[in-house]
Amino acid sequence: MVSDPLLDSLASRSDWSEPDSVLGTYVAQMDRLIKPVDPGVPLMLTVHGLLVSGDLIPQWQWFAEVSEMNDYSDAFYTGMAEHMKEQSDLAHDAIRARDTGGEVTHRQMSALLAPTKYIHLRNTRIYSPDSTPGDGRLWRGRLCDVSGWTPGLASA
Repeated sequence: MVSDPLLDSLASRSDWSEPDSVLGTYVAQMDRLIKPVDPGVPLMLTVHGLLVSGDLIPQWQWFAEVSEMNDYSDAFYTGMAEHMKEQSDLAHDAIRARDTGGEVTHRQMSALLAPTKYIHLRNTRIYSPDSTPGDGRLWRGRLCDVSGWTPGLASA
């Protein structure tokens, strides 16, 4: 039997560096919402040995809320919030067009197929063995850094 180096390297790779597909789908669906979420969906995440607990919100909403904070109020966050909201609207329009038999534009399809790489939480508390969690805050993290998760919030 002849060995194929390409197939051998693909077979030996593990998906440990990939984000959890269920959590990724969950976050992607949240990111496609076009209306603000309040209070958000409670989640607990394990990230590099720390417990991160907070409310999942859409990416565009996270940028909008950051842009409203006094200490971060600038054009970058406002612009990013507007861009992310536009992408969310395009993805939503693509789903609507697809479901009604309409034509999906290239921009809509691109927004719909954009990979979800980050998770966005509000009212976040980070628990570590040697400190007490601070007040809730906005938090953004890479999905591939989440090693475990569960619905709900951590109790004090």
